[in-house]
Amino acid sequence: MPIAERTVPADTDILCEACGYTLNGLPDTGNCPECGDAILNSLTHDGRSLSEFEIEPRPRSFWRTTFRVIFDTRRFYRTLKGREDTKVAKKFALSHHWFASFGFAVAALHHSGWLLQTSGFSIPSAWLSWILWGVALAPLPLMVITFLVLTGIIHLAEWLTALESKFWGIRLPRNVVHRAMQFHAANYLPVSAIACTYAISFQQLRYMPDTWYLYGLCALVVLSAGYLFQTYWIGMKNLMYANR
Repeated sequence: MPIAERTVPADTDILCEACGYTLNGLPDTGNCPECGDAILNSLTHDGRSLSEFEIEPRPRSFWRTTFRVIFDTRRFYRTLKGREDTKVAKKFALSHHWFASFGFAVAALHHSGWLLQTSGFSIPSAWLSWILWGVALAPLPLMVITFLVLTGIIHLAEWLTALESKFWGIRLPRNVVHRAMQFHAANYLPVSAIACTYAISFQQLRYMPDTWYLYGLCALVVLSAGYLFQTYWIGMKNLMYANR
C-alpha cells in the first residue's frame, strides 16, 4: 500500500483481535467479515485483564507475573489490558530494571578483571587495598550507570516503535508501547543472570581458553539480543489490535 494511503485506526475504532479488520458499526453477535472470528472475541469476550501483580501486588504475584512474562509470553500479552496505566506496572518495571542493572554491573566488573589479567597489567602492592575497596563498591555506581543507560534505551525504543507503527499504519500509540515495555522488563532478568553467571564462572574456574571465552561472550550477546527482540515483538503483536 502506498504511504499516502496508510491510515492509522483511531483509538475509538473497534478492531478484530484476530486480523485487525475495523469492526465499527457491525453487530456484536456477528463475525468478522475478513477472518470470520466472532466479534465478541474482540469485545467483552477478549479475555483481557490486568496482570496478576496489578490485581494483587504482593511478592508472590510479582514472581508469578515474571514467570508468565518469561515462559508464557504470547498468552500473557494476549490476555493483558493494553490501555491501562497503573503505578503497580511501573513498580514492576523499575524492579526488574534494577535487577538487570545489578547483573550487568557484576558481569562488567568481572569482565574488566579479565581484561586487566589478559593485558598483563601488574598491580603495585601499594594500590592493593584501594583496589579491593574499589572492587567492593564498584557495583553501586555501575548499577546506577547501567540503570540510566538501560532506561534510556528503552524509552528510545518506545518512541521509535510508536513512530514506525504510525508510518506503517499500525495502531500502536506510545501509551500501549510503554505498557508492553513495562512488562518486557522481566525479560532482562534471565539475560542479566546468564551474563553475570558466565563472567563469574570464567573468572573463578578458568575452565576455558581466553579465545573461547570471547567467542562464548559474542554468542551470548547475539542470542540475548535475539531473545529480547523476539519477546518485544510478541508483546507488540499481541497488543496492536487490542481494544482495551
